Amino acid sequence: MRFSAGIALSLSMLAPMAGLASAPAQEVGEPVTIGHRYNIQSKVLNETRQYLVHKPGGYDFSDERYPVVVLLDGESNFQHVSATLDHLRNTGRVLPMLLVGIENTDRQRDFTPPILTAKPEDRPPGVVGGASQFLSFIAEELLPHIDKTYRTRPTRILIGHSYGGLFAVHTLFNRPEVFKAYIAISPSLWWDDQALAKQADRFVADHKDLQSAVYMTMGNEGGSMLGGAQKVIGALASSPRNFSTAFHNWPEESHGSVVMRSVYEGMEWLYEPYYQHEPIRTYEESGLQVFDKRFGRISTYLGYEVKVPEHVLMQIQNYLQQEKRSQEAQQVLKRVIEIYPVSPGAHYELGKTYLALDDRANAVQELKRTLELYPGHVGARSDLEKLGIDAKTVVTETSVVPAVLRGYVGEYRYSDETSIVTLEDGKLFMKLGKDKRELQARSNVSFFAIDSDREYTFNRRAGRTASLTVQLPEFAYESQKVK
Repeated sequence: MRFSAGIALSLSMLAPMAGLASAPAQEVGEPVTIGHRYNIQSKVLNETRQYLVHKPGGYDFSDERYPVVVLLDGESNFQHVSATLDHLRNTGRVLPMLLVGIENTDRQRDFTPPILTAKPEDRPPGVVGGASQFLSFIAEELLPHIDKTYRTRPTRILIGHSYGGLFAVHTLFNRPEVFKAYIAISPSLWWDDQALAKQADRFVADHKDLQSAVYMTMGNEGGSMLGGAQKVIGALASSPRNFSTAFHNWPEESHGSVVMRSVYEGMEWLYEPYYQHEPIRTYEESGLQVFDKRFGRISTYLGYEVKVPEHVLMQIQNYLQQEKRSQEAQQVLKRVIEIYPVSPGAHYELGKTYLALDDRANAVQELKRTLELYPGHVGARSDLEKLGIDAKTVVTETSVVPAVLRGYVGEYRYSDETSIVTLEDGKLFMKLGKDKRELQARSNVSFFAIDSDREYTFNRRAGRTASLTVQLPEFAYESQKVK
């Protein structure tokens, strides 16, 4: 396989039309990059194919692995699907996912099964019947390449619309091990006199040990298209232990407009067990153990461990603190630390809880641990000072001569992050975006900033500063000096 350099997909303003001389000059802005395009040489298809990749926010700043969403018709759907996944993730409704959009060369050829029963006069013009070959390309070439290139999970979701929805059902019926779940949007199951739909009952009978999820929608289409979809989803729904299913028919949506709504609601449905609608109410009714049980089931369903989200447990402990139920809050925080042992926020809140319970020894221990993880934590520093403990006894600080500091001045880059280090009045400053903070020295090469969870170590090679290691509580990365 040949892997090409990425081409940024950018959102930009259209240039003014040539004849409008009076139009004001356009300000030159920065591109907003939502993904990159790559080439892969397919031996199965005997052609070069293009695909698009959108990484979830924070991908480059963690070592997490991610489920993969494979999107058909990538050239037309990539922009809105990537935005949908980001929005759902940012609102806590789904897990972060890697999106791979496959662009078309001949979608009718690639998405359709061979015609077996339809009359010759009912055959559409053009090449048909390449679905199995295209599926081999995805399963044997594209997905192994994605798994090798990115940090992925075995959980894969396929999204297809129209012919792409037909292909999704073909994939489920022929190679169900490739994907865990499917969003089939207005699938063209009228194809070949509903030949694929007629296989549904036999497929269900032959796959009693398969676990899968299918979310299917239909716009204002009827006839054999709707009938074929109803046959498939009805057969799958008849075996609820094996297949989680949902079907929505929206007559107010057209064949084209149904796509965005289907992706949004389909992803919500697939991850409904993950989203916690009322965590405080759930805690009050069933206690803390219900979350472990719930996410244990989710882990079994997805095939890998899914932790109870930290923000859910922290929301519960915050509520308990407000209700003056410090001992209960303490138990929740201890569970957070069991799951997320290097969470500065959990250690700090536990320290405050011990203070509320007049347990000075454990409070000091937790506040010190907070500073070990997050040297610039303002709250921990302040609380330790109130207890008569100087933060400098926990986080060592020193002074560094300006001659050494000057060697660190410059611009450093990692992924889409640019860090600028300056020296002003003998003090070192770090500027990251609009945020600018003075760096406190722990040694000649190591620094931190107040109210920042990052520590910085300058790395020298051949007598010159070459890079900057940025240490977060759970992850470290190296930012290269470019200026």
